[in-house]
Amino acid sequence: MKETLKQAGYKMIGKRGLLRWDGTYLLQDKDGKYEVWAKNKNHASYGLIYKNTHLEFCHSLKIR
Repeated sequence: MKETLKQAGYKMIGKRGLLRWDGTYLLQDKDGKYEVWAKNKNHASYGLIYKNTHLEFCHSLKIR
């Protein structure tokens, strides 16, 4: 199942990528926790859709 950021309660904080096709996204959930998501078109697990890009969860991130 794929949801938009708004449907899932996420907020885009930033995008990072060294190559055109390589991208990771820093998102903030509705509880204020940060997570890193990676661009991965048509992956099989749960994911998010941001501007026609499929995102797959990578890991949580603790920001001090």
